[in-house]
Amino acid sequence: MPRRKKYQGREGRILRLREVLAREKDEGLGVFLSKMEPEDLAEILGEFSEEEKLRIFDLLDTDSAATVLDDTDPQTRLQILQRSDSRRLSQVLEEMPVDEAADIIEEAGKDQREDLLELLEKEEAEEVEAILGYPEDSAGRVMNPNFVSVKQEDDIETAISRIRNMALEEEFMYVYVVDNDMRLKGIVPLRKLLLSPRGTLISDIMEHEIHSVYVDTDQEQAAIVMRKYDLLSIPVMNRQQQLVGRITVDDIIDVIDEEQAEDISKMTGTIEEERGTETTVEAAKNRLPWLITCMLGSIVTGLVIQMYEVTLAEMIALVSFIPVITATGGNSGVQASTVVVRGLALGHLDITRLWEEVVRQLKIALSMGVICGVVLTVLANIWKKSSLVGVITGLSIFLVVVWSNFVGVFVPMFFKRVKIDPAIASGPLITTLNDVIGVFIYLTVATVFLS
Repeated sequence: MPRRKKYQGREGRILRLREVLAREKDEGLGVFLSKMEPEDLAEILGEFSEEEKLRIFDLLDTDSAATVLDDTDPQTRLQILQRSDSRRLSQVLEEMPVDEAADIIEEAGKDQREDLLELLEKEEAEEVEAILGYPEDSAGRVMNPNFVSVKQEDDIETAISRIRNMALEEEFMYVYVVDNDMRLKGIVPLRKLLLSPRGTLISDIMEHEIHSVYVDTDQEQAAIVMRKYDLLSIPVMNRQQQLVGRITVDDIIDVIDEEQAEDISKMTGTIEEERGTETTVEAAKNRLPWLITCMLGSIVTGLVIQMYEVTLAEMIALVSFIPVITATGGNSGVQASTVVVRGLALGHLDITRLWEEVVRQLKIALSMGVICGVVLTVLANIWKKSSLVGVITGLSIFLVVVWSNFVGVFVPMFFKRVKIDPAIASGPLITTLNDVIGVFIYLTVATVFLS
């Protein structure tokens, strides 16, 4: 394979490729592309027109094309899937690990998906269909069904000979020990296998403590297990305890990125991650539910304010502090909910410790509330030259901060307990709820002091 030449910086690679596209015919462009790292090309491919993307992709060797198709942005990948020849795509997909090929085929349209599966070799097509048959976001969907296995009665020489005869698609660091029914019995790190003396039996060096997941385990939970035990890969079993695949650390990095993007999307009210391939209607449908919720919540806040018209008319200076109350309460609640959602996602928080976490956050909220209350009391006194306004706003902001933190902790923990993604509880929901209650608390305190 030709030696690949690296170009300095993302922008430099884009400019250089634009020059070559404009100047060179396919033969010259192909030579240029052969010197680029496919990962670098995947990163910048989205910067080019659809026609240029297809021209570039068609000139790549199959191995590089597989890397580019897997690593490029979703919109570019969809364009390639829709416009490229199915036979060319099937050749590229066969170069990929089965789990990655399954992800690509899933993104293709229904008709094209069937065409691609028919063009794949029968064994690989069956493996892809099996992976797509597992629940979405499960360990089964991200596992590779190809793994290295030996028998516990094998000696070192037999095991190594068995491994040499296997068709391996990816690097491996663990050799799995199975019985005749493919039930997992142990694990042998590759290092231990290679360094053990000749004649050593696998049963003598295998590790019996196995960290594994089931095919229907949530992919996020699989990531937590791998991170907790510092694993480079983790075996995946079916409910009959049979080994059916493995998840590698590069797959888990993709899972972490996906879960993080999904949580951010939910916390900002878009429900699901927008990949740039949605139509205008689809994107609007994703965003509208929480936007409408926030709008209705604001109307409720307005109704609360209307209930206290007499109070506000009696001391109009109180109106100036409504934005302070709602903003501080909303931000305080989002801070608490973000900490809790992140802790739940990373496994730092246990749902059984609900009240323990509520108490911990309450202590934090009390300290923050006191500080915010004192600061706002002083500022209100200076601004409005009224000690009464200072006391009302100071006490209100204290109560609102404490309440908002309680909501920010309790709501996502409750959602987790009832098996709803706690990320949904953050952002728009917390902010809207705290706006309504915050204004209610503020005007109730004012009414008490003015009555």
